[in-house]
Amino acid sequence: MKSPRALAPRVAALAVVAALGGVLAPACSLGEGKGSLSGQLSIPGCWAGDFDLKPDFFAAVPYSPKLIVRIQSGGDYQDFSDGLSILVDDVTRVQLNQAMKVSLSPAVTPPGVPVLPVADPSLVHAALYLQRTCRVQNVALYAVDAVTLAADGSCKDDRTTSDGGSATSGAACGALGLSDAGPDGSSPLDAGPAPSPLPARPTGSSWIRFASISNADPDEPDASKRLNDGDFELYLADPREICPGGVGPPPPCRGHLKGNFKFYFQRGKPAQPFP
Repeated sequence: MKSPRALAPRVAALAVVAALGGVLAPACSLGEGKGSLSGQLSIPGCWAGDFDLKPDFFAAVPYSPKLIVRIQSGGDYQDFSDGLSILVDDVTRVQLNQAMKVSLSPAVTPPGVPVLPVADPSLVHAALYLQRTCRVQNVALYAVDAVTLAADGSCKDDRTTSDGGSATSGAACGALGLSDAGPDGSSPLDAGPAPSPLPARPTGSSWIRFASISNADPDEPDASKRLNDGDFELYLADPREICPGGVGPPPPCRGHLKGNFKFYFQRGKPAQPFP
């Protein structure tokens, strides 16, 4: 894979949070509600250890049948804030009080990785944005199908290569002879013998459970149909650390967060119209 620095602009462009950032202005909702978001982050050069967002701004943006839930610290624009964006592809398909998996959309892949069919794609996607805390890096992490955890089940980056290098997914892919793999995950003929595989590690997967969800109708008069209430557990990763072609171990865990939210969608003032 290319270096993270070279891929950063392109990955940011394909991200759910980047694609939807422009429509998530504070004007979309009054932002009142209650909830939590805390856990552990392991982001090189930005954050390592316990994390507590302490959210105080809650918003929903309906695009029937889609719904975007935004949980944020402070009511500033997303480009200058820390928060979590949750995208539901179709609110009519949400089964209440049942845990649903959360992962990347099949259409969202790192540069050089082809879009492949998925038999059972997730209905919900989530992205953590840290534009205030890690603003110099433009950091965003995403819930994926699975992440590789440390030996103790945490998100600590404790896995090392034989030469003492970092426990990144790149090292793990290299251990399988995939560091220079093509888009289909195949290794070049001149790659040479593969190094010894790294020891297997536990993995974690993300889920969300809705007790209630807005029907995505911005003009809904019934308050009970505007309530968003749910809880979740997310394992986050950097898509740039996914092995090429999706072959190999899951990417390293960069965040493990638990949280909940409860708020009513309330239509706010429209954004400034253009002539």
